[in-house]
Amino acid sequence: MVPDGTNEFGPDRYGRSFADVYDDWYDDVSDAEATAAFIDRFGPNQKLLELGVGTGRLSIPISTNGHWVVGVDASTDMLDRFRSTPTSDAVGGTMEILPFRDGAFDTVLVATNTFFNLHTEADQRRCFAECRRVLRLGGRMVIEAMLPGTPDPQLDRLVTTRSIDVDTAVLTATIRDSNSQEITGQHIEISESGIRMRPWKIRYATPAQLDDMANSSGLRLGQRFSGWGDAPVDDDASNAVSIYTAI
Repeated sequence: MVPDGTNEFGPDRYGRSFADVYDDWYDDVSDAEATAAFIDRFGPNQKLLELGVGTGRLSIPISTNGHWVVGVDASTDMLDRFRSTPTSDAVGGTMEILPFRDGAFDTVLVATNTFFNLHTEADQRRCFAECRRVLRLGGRMVIEAMLPGTPDPQLDRLVTTRSIDVDTAVLTATIRDSNSQEITGQHIEISESGIRMRPWKIRYATPAQLDDMANSSGLRLGQRFSGWGDAPVDDDASNAVSIYTAI
């Protein structure tokens, strides 16, 4: 990954843009308790690694359920706000170069489109390879990710309203490039004190592309659900939770 400063959408920029509002804006982006309950199905007392741990929104309920959790995040701003517990901690690092020994974990969790914050296919493949390296044999990598759906030119350039209150309006502007599978966006926060830009970028992949990257790294798809339950992925699903096993 290109260090922040040469890549305006790098992890440090993302952290500076969102750390102060992350817990408020994304508290309900996915169900933290349901995520923790899903992890429980793999057994008690797991050693779990969360990629893109942020402020600890998911690591707290997972560790409360009796698992030992280590998080990694490339944003120092996010890590400054990380809320540790007696059985959770976080370190600085990138998802494609993990600072852990081989076979250290039972489970790797990559939630809420975090995997797509890697902006190139090469980095995404390196992340899969690193996750396989730090997983024990038979361990699993769990990825929650959006389902891209059929390309629609009408959705390639959008401006929508994220929120409005008495003092602030937040607009979201996005450009989608279906050829490169990139979505570039800005949350534009307008208030009486001025305008603040909060940029972001993702490189999405289809389930089949994720499976191919996993297979090439020694991970095999076990199950895939439409969320943190047992519902299958159908035509109405907007995201998927995929479980890959280390072989």
